[in-house]
Amino acid sequence: MQPECYQWHNRLPESASHCRPIVTKQQKKKRNHWVPQSYLRYFAADDDRRKIWMLKRDSNDEPELKPIKKVATEFYLYAPHGPNGRDYSFEDKLASLEQMFGEPFWDSLATSYVDLCDKSVRKGLSLLVAVMHLRNPQQLQQTRALYKQMVEFYSRLPELPDAVEIGGKTYEVNKDSWPSYRDASDDDIKRMWLDNVGSAAWLAKMLMDMRWAILLSEEPVFITTDNPVITVHPSLQFKGIKNPETSVMFPLSPTRLLHIDNRMDEPDGQYYPLKTNPGAMNGLLWRYAINAMYSSRHPDHVCAEICADAEAQGFTSSGAESPTSR
Repeated sequence: MQPECYQWHNRLPESASHCRPIVTKQQKKKRNHWVPQSYLRYFAADDDRRKIWMLKRDSNDEPELKPIKKVATEFYLYAPHGPNGRDYSFEDKLASLEQMFGEPFWDSLATSYVDLCDKSVRKGLSLLVAVMHLRNPQQLQQTRALYKQMVEFYSRLPELPDAVEIGGKTYEVNKDSWPSYRDASDDDIKRMWLDNVGSAAWLAKMLMDMRWAILLSEEPVFITTDNPVITVHPSLQFKGIKNPETSVMFPLSPTRLLHIDNRMDEPDGQYYPLKTNPGAMNGLLWRYAINAMYSSRHPDHVCAEICADAEAQGFTSSGAESPTSR
């Protein structure tokens, strides 16, 4: 079998000289939200849906009722520098997708019952989940780490190989593109990450083919975090989306928690009432948070439930660290 052509710029398709069209609008804001405000409003703690309870893990500060517009943000996260200034085109694309959170489609998902086996429902929700997962700044950090590993590895070789094997497939190496890849700036690496977010259809397709269920509660109990889409495996390590024991969890609202897994022998598209302490589910969400919990309820109540569940499961004992310690 002939090897496929592999070019370094396939890993870095948007170098500084190949940027997207620049949008230079004076009203553009510095803050880019990686957890959409329109999504967080479903977890709001006030009637106007403008504030949300926040608890930080790496701080001794008390829980705080924060304006939603000021949480899960980073300056210019989706707006790398280009030759003509900041490129805001990807932020515009995300804003267009986020409009789905304001449509009846999302309101039904978050508060009512929809047919989870309906292809149009799965298609729309799969895309939202995939993009939400890939746009998280943790993914940017992983992209930076992978880039550093590759550059360090290939820089140690006396010469570049003619081909590499990735995932069982052989790729020819275009050696002419290596210098631009090796010398990439942080903005170049960010564009590589944004290209991956922009091609989220591959992940959405994988999610569509898995088994779907929603855990529902009559009362608003579920939290969300600054890492709202999590992949869970019994080993507590990432084993791949297709691993038989991998689950994907995404809180849709304080009363709905989407659960996607590979248990294809179980019924698909089901709703399951929450019959236990919500601490188990919230504890998992909190465990995988980057740094912040967001909730419609006071975090003290949420943490008390998480601790109660941990103690009931026998996960805490004298001298053991609390799952809510910060």
